[in-house]
Amino acid sequence: MKPLADMAALEQRLGRELVGEERAQAEAALADASALVRAYGDAWPDPGRAPAVAVAITLAAAERRVRNPEGYRSEVVGGYQYQLPASLPTGGGLTDGEARMIRAAVGASGLFAVPVESLGGAL
Repeated sequence: MKPLADMAALEQRLGRELVGEERAQAEAALADASALVRAYGDAWPDPGRAPAVAVAITLAAAERRVRNPEGYRSEVVGGYQYQLPASLPTGGGLTDGEARMIRAAVGASGLFAVPVESLGGAL
């Protein structure tokens, strides 16, 4: 299945053109992010019919993976230190908020009632 977002949109977010091995990794990141978004939402076989929020979340997850492929949370070089918030996913994962937005986009949020049966009768 085609990714929900294209390479041009990802490059625009990154502010640079991707070439060679980095482009191949970015294409894989888009495919992976699309699979995650589809798992929370809908199959969207035609990416052009996916809701804008699904495309935006796909791009956000792919961008995180391209910018931080090893999934580092912190980095120290001499006196310089950088740390990402523990609440942010590393790699191409989705945040809880992103997953909720995707479910809401397909109407899969709220309360559900599930009938339960045991030993041949309703509980």
